[in-house]
Amino acid sequence: MRIIIIIIHLAVLFAVGSAQAAESETGSGLPQNQRVTLKWLGTAGWEIQFAQTRILIDPFLTRAQSVASEEWKTDEEAVLKVISGADYIFAGHSHADHIGDIPFIAKRFGAKVIGSRTTVNLSLSAGVDKAQLTTISGGEKFDFKDFSVQVIESQHGILRRGGQKRQPKSAEITKPLSGPILGKHFVEGGSYLYYFTFGKLRLLDQSTGNFIEENLHGLEPDVAILAENGNYDWAEAIKILRPKTVIVHHYDDWHVPFSGGMTAAVRKRAQRLEQQVKSVDRNIKVIIPEFLKTFTLE
Repeated sequence: MRIIIIIIHLAVLFAVGSAQAAESETGSGLPQNQRVTLKWLGTAGWEIQFAQTRILIDPFLTRAQSVASEEWKTDEEAVLKVISGADYIFAGHSHADHIGDIPFIAKRFGAKVIGSRTTVNLSLSAGVDKAQLTTISGGEKFDFKDFSVQVIESQHGILRRGGQKRQPKSAEITKPLSGPILGKHFVEGGSYLYYFTFGKLRLLDQSTGNFIEENLHGLEPDVAILAENGNYDWAEAIKILRPKTVIVHHYDDWHVPFSGGMTAAVRKRAQRLEQQVKSVDRNIKVIIPEFLKTFTLE
């Protein structure tokens, strides 16, 4: 009898040890279906995996500038080196470095696309099925199988002219194009924040270089993904949001291939935002991601 008890005790210890080892390897004590994993795709692009759902935000892998008078061409090989599937794609605004690759990805994997009227019309122009497209204007709330998301109206970066700051009016593409998509067609088309809920975790994604202050009140995200921009001070937004973690993005040279790496000067852009965050609250964790590296949120 004593031998049986000892064997059972050893088995329990082995099971506990195995579970602790598994937790150590993943870096999270959460079950697999409750973990939120992120991969930075460069610029404002993200791949988020939660439960059985794969979400893309502003995926841009072509990493080339659009030319106003020339037809836009996605670098399909570059995209497929990184993207192997997608269920949903969210567009923060409609500049080429945010949506240039979305039509190709949507057609390839059948993903649902959520974006402005401009994003939808450019997607239709590129041959994306209308059934895959959802137009937003701010204020919408979507409840999907594994997550929910709130759409929050925002604004783009500030222009400085004559020593004064100016917020330009957003241009739009109001209907599908009759010809090919040219570089000049990637207008802003309205800017939006996305406030995701994944289980108990709340994540705010900000793909643009600006915000509307009154629209930040009451959000209280656990994680805020913020775009570096030298035109204004992020401190006030941090005071309102009070996130536990800030992830910095859109600080890289988006038209330089990944093979070009990250210079010290570019990395300093992210560090400037980190300093602003820490000036408000040194306890906020700041993550400066690396290209195409996956990490798990606690």
